[in-house]
Amino acid sequence: MRTRKTVVLLGALGALGFGIGCAGTKEAGKDVGAALPGVSQHRDGLVTKVQGENIAVADANNPNEPVAWFKVGADTKIERNGQRMELSQLSEGTPVRVSFEPATGAEKTSKIEVLTGDKAQEVEQKSQGEHPTTPPSP
Repeated sequence: MRTRKTVVLLGALGALGFGIGCAGTKEAGKDVGAALPGVSQHRDGLVTKVQGENIAVADANNPNEPVAWFKVGADTKIERNGQRMELSQLSEGTPVRVSFEPATGAEKTSKIEVLTGDKAQEVEQKSQGEHPTTPPSP
């Protein structure tokens, strides 16, 4: 039984490896992150809405994609230049980097870093475009 599990696991990893070999670097990173639960990812973008304990963030690298919703829990760190902030201090148009784990509905958020300086300007420039905003899944 142990050998069969090993063969199945190696087969799955091999298929994943083949997919990575065929994809570009960015796409491969997204595929691996999406395939492995518990692997932290991040999104640079602009806050488009704050609703209760959720924020919507438009992806700076994909300006025409719908926004992603992030659940802000008690253990989520919100910082600007290393200083703690409250969720209520975030507003529409704030450039952020959100660190999260993929989840069904709003993503599980571990950290929200408010971007400043050159990085903030870069995100603002990249974020030009349409970002459909729909309410987060329950």
